Amino acid sequence: MNSLDLTKLPDYLKHQRWFSGKAWPIKHVTVMDHATIESGGCAFSLAVVEVVYELGSPERYLLPVQPSSEGVRDALESDECMRGLFDLIRAGGQVASAGGHVQGEWIAAPDNLLALPSPPSVRRLMVEQSNTSVVLGEQVILKIIRKLEAGVNPEHEVGRFLATKTSFRATPVLLGALHLEGAAGATLAVAHRFVPNATDGWKYTLDRLREERAVGPRFLTQMRELGMRVGELHLAFASATEDEPAFTPEPLLQEDLQRWSASIVGELGVTLAEAGRLHPDLEGRREALIDSAKRLAQVPPAGQKIRIHGDLHLGQVLRANDQWLIFDFEGEPARSFTARREKYSALRDVAGMIRSFDYAEATVTLEGGTPHERVGPMREAFVEGYRQVTRGAAFLPSDEATFDVMLRAFELEKLLYEVRYELQNRPDWVRIPVSALLRMEASK
Repeated sequence: MNSLDLTKLPDYLKHQRWFSGKAWPIKHVTVMDHATIESGGCAFSLAVVEVVYELGSPERYLLPVQPSSEGVRDALESDECMRGLFDLIRAGGQVASAGGHVQGEWIAAPDNLLALPSPPSVRRLMVEQSNTSVVLGEQVILKIIRKLEAGVNPEHEVGRFLATKTSFRATPVLLGALHLEGAAGATLAVAHRFVPNATDGWKYTLDRLREERAVGPRFLTQMRELGMRVGELHLAFASATEDEPAFTPEPLLQEDLQRWSASIVGELGVTLAEAGRLHPDLEGRREALIDSAKRLAQVPPAGQKIRIHGDLHLGQVLRANDQWLIFDFEGEPARSFTARREKYSALRDVAGMIRSFDYAEATVTLEGGTPHERVGPMREAFVEGYRQVTRGAAFLPSDEATFDVMLRAFELEKLLYEVRYELQNRPDWVRIPVSALLRMEASK
């Protein structure tokens, strides 16, 4: 690191699209750990830095950098350096760092033996803000995690579990990862099998809704299949044995239901206080919505808590080769790794996807399309597919009434989050979840 001008790091960070602290004055930047990576014609420093701001909490970032006349240059702008990073993963290699070591991990499953060209082509994807993603040889997608968090990375943990402990393959398979071991330990990168010609589920659904006045049998069959894939994912999670404690199902207790119910009631109070000024008609629904949340605490505890996707919506699924794939197991970005790894009711994922259908329909309407009653049939088809593959599963309540009460409560929880998010970020869109809240009460 001696050849790098550390005084240039604050200015360098401010100009990176993945750096989230652009708006805050930086007090100082400290190198927590670093290693020198040498592969082929490329040598660079892999540094973990801590950014301390004048106000707020410090953040850690991964900087693969080389010295330049300006002070610092991103090493991953070089195809050779990018290949070098991937080679370290594929070889399961280890490189000493100042405080520990950088460890490559390749998951040795038979279907992970890739016939990559040598050298593999490098194609950068410009869609993400918080990470850097590249496609290697059109077979591997390598995501370099720029903003780091201490602890177990759920995307790596879930991907590894699905790839090595289950037969679930409706996901881009995790191939390997890069970890920093030591005091500043973190997962630095993950490599998945690349799925060519895939369309994300959000875009795919919007295109269908723009084309069809009413959802036809073919699209409803696809929604049913999506429900089946989500059900199969939950079955895979619930298959964990006691030697996988992070995934082993746990009994769902009355105190879990009471805690979740109380949390939703609390969120309801905060949300109506914020939204009520713009939408006074919500106030008249307060008692009915509180009753909906409280009913969650009153049902008999049935089922189990399992690992779930945690941030499931149409943007987290892909449509490729007439099949659905589920991906992006990072969980909600605003929550800590510990919170994202909590076991929960599987119906929380189901509620998240259902809310996504309402957003898709509302988006097409906001574009000027004619509103149609298409969310109901989509929802019914999705839930029908989900129930078809999970019938009798130990992690779900066995009776319909409890299933419905729990699903409704988690939909309400998601709606309240949406109202707060839209008020803060897109006030023009807040009518989407507000309308759904009003409908929810009316359909009781």
